[in-house]
Amino acid sequence: MGTKKITTAVRMLCDMRQKLEQRAEINGRSLSGEIVFRLRKSLEQEMQDEKKQRA
Repeated sequence: MGTKKITTAVRMLCDMRQKLEQRAEINGRSLSGEIVFRLRKSLEQEMQDEKKQRA
């Protein structure tokens, strides 16, 4: 994966956005940074789970 960044619009429920904004503030990240962090962690976990299933 490269380091090039793109802008993407995502629709989400208002309460989800509020929770993400709260967590972003607690974690010292922007809303965008929090979303990217959580997506990355989710993808990493998924890859680990797939490796375990193959073992």
